[in-house]
Amino acid sequence: MDKDNEVKKERKYYTSGPGKPPIFIQAILYEKKMSAIDFFHLTDACLDWEKQGDDIAVIEPLVTLLAAWGDDLIFAFHDTMAELLYSLDTQKIAGDIYKDRSFSADEFLYIRCAALINSKRYYNDIVSGRRKLKGSLSFESILSVPAFAWARVHGKPENEYPHTTNYCYETMSNIEGWKGKTERED
Repeated sequence: MDKDNEVKKERKYYTSGPGKPPIFIQAILYEKKMSAIDFFHLTDACLDWEKQGDDIAVIEPLVTLLAAWGDDLIFAFHDTMAELLYSLDTQKIAGDIYKDRSFSADEFLYIRCAALINSKRYYNDIVSGRRKLKGSLSFESILSVPAFAWARVHGKPENEYPHTTNYCYETMSNIEGWKGKTERED
């Protein structure tokens, strides 16, 4: 086979050791992409529920971890979070919550955030329709994690956070999920 025509595949090997991130984080940093499994691993492992009632304290270990490994990890986390929230942004899921009360776009976003902190299985059950999202749970603070981590790395205010995601997680951004709905209600 002609060497010019050979397809060369790059293989990356990750190693553990002092000063190195965990192997799964090395893979995220290399790919600049985070899987849903990795996202849920981080939220399951790093949210400090012993501090429940103080949302900033609950998210602090996650902010610290993301800040320790820099922008690529922070942005990958943000991208995955946005995609997961986008997938939950449907009229069906909202309809299950707002049968007997007024619809609020902001509240629906914060309720969807709760699905991200209650395990991958819970999230998957909501998306598949096997379980209904509980309107009594919300966790808006998860939305601040990327900006807080970035601000810590760069010593700048959170409102200067530069990254934008490919998916918009604002309520009714998922056009396919809201077919038949023509206007936002707040």
